[in-house]
Amino acid sequence: MPQFTHLPPSDATQSGLRLLRTPPSHPIAGYVLSENLTGCKTHFTGHRTVPCEAPDCDACINGIPWRWHGYLAVLLENTQETILFETTAKAASAFAAYYQRYATTRGCHFKASRQNGRANGRVIIQTRPADLAKITLPKPPPVERLLCHIWNIPETTATLAPQRPRPPFADIKIKPENTLPEITPLRSVATLTAATRPGRNGD
Repeated sequence: MPQFTHLPPSDATQSGLRLLRTPPSHPIAGYVLSENLTGCKTHFTGHRTVPCEAPDCDACINGIPWRWHGYLAVLLENTQETILFETTAKAASAFAAYYQRYATTRGCHFKASRQNGRANGRVIIQTRPADLAKITLPKPPPVERLLCHIWNIPETTATLAPQRPRPPFADIKIKPENTLPEITPLRSVATLTAATRPGRNGD
């Protein structure tokens, strides 16, 4: 017999969030909910991105190159929707620099856009601390669990590398000449607002 309720389960949105990459047509802005980046080596095979499963990885055996992708739980500024934001290692350097400066990515307000408005254009990410007095950030969803759900793999097969104090991933190199600018805060405090698939040749 079914057990009826008048409210949906509290974790109804945790089983599968929308995966969003920086679109070519318009920039997106949001607030990072995750404490840090979560990422891994991935392959583009079978018309989709899948995690590398080395040393027993069919994609590696077949000579398909890998790319590192990073993921963050994000609250979109315009719709207040919680999504899973995907970024490549190069674009993620902005989040790595933010983490290095503030020891967390939670509360980071960012704007992501593609150069020249092309689907494979380089992703430009600007960051700054959000005004948390004007917004309450929800609890961050479990990114690793969500990725296992998206990739249809058992959670028990996933592993987490030892945590490094900073930067969050050694694969992301931070150089002064390549550090992306932070978003410039508005002059007036009264007016300050709280603040798919990537192309194969871009970012």
